[in-house]
Amino acid sequence: MKAKRLYHSVRLLLTHGGARRARYLKKHHILGAIGDNCKWGPWLVPLYPELIRLGDNVHVHKTAKLVTHDMLNRYLKTRNPDDDFGQGEKLGCVELQDNVYISMNVTVMPDVRIGKDTIVTAGSVVTSDIPENSVASGIPAKVTGRFDMFLALRKMSRGQCVPVKNQEMEPAVAEEVWARFLKRRDK
Repeated sequence: MKAKRLYHSVRLLLTHGGARRARYLKKHHILGAIGDNCKWGPWLVPLYPELIRLGDNVHVHKTAKLVTHDMLNRYLKTRNPDDDFGQGEKLGCVELQDNVYISMNVTVMPDVRIGKDTIVTAGSVVTSDIPENSVASGIPAKVTGRFDMFLALRKMSRGQCVPVKNQEMEPAVAEEVWARFLKRRDK
């Protein structure tokens, strides 16, 4: 089983683009389920991938981690050899329902469901379920806003968005963004 996971991880590493990696995962039935229009950023196949389910339109940043197990029982057994903590690893499922965006450096712990229409912001650690129509952030992640409100605010600020190509921008665009930033700070 280790060799199979390693093989698929190498294939993911060689596959450019989150949409292509998601199609690869789906084609080879690597995750428990994966919906349509998903993007999978991570280059490694997580341990016990069959315990992960993605709905439609789920985007997972390449530095995010979806964790399906912990090995604390092994550690606790070495610390307290006379106590019974159960078998080696504790397993848990991770479910990302439809229209979920997992930002950079997010860790989703076992036994977590993230409801539809949800954004989890950068650096968060999700240790419990997040309801639908949420923006969640922090360690541990808590609901800090509503997805529908975030959507409305993002539409209002669409004039601040600029086109970039291949992650490069023209110097004039950078100057415009800096000017807008400094103007907000001087108020």
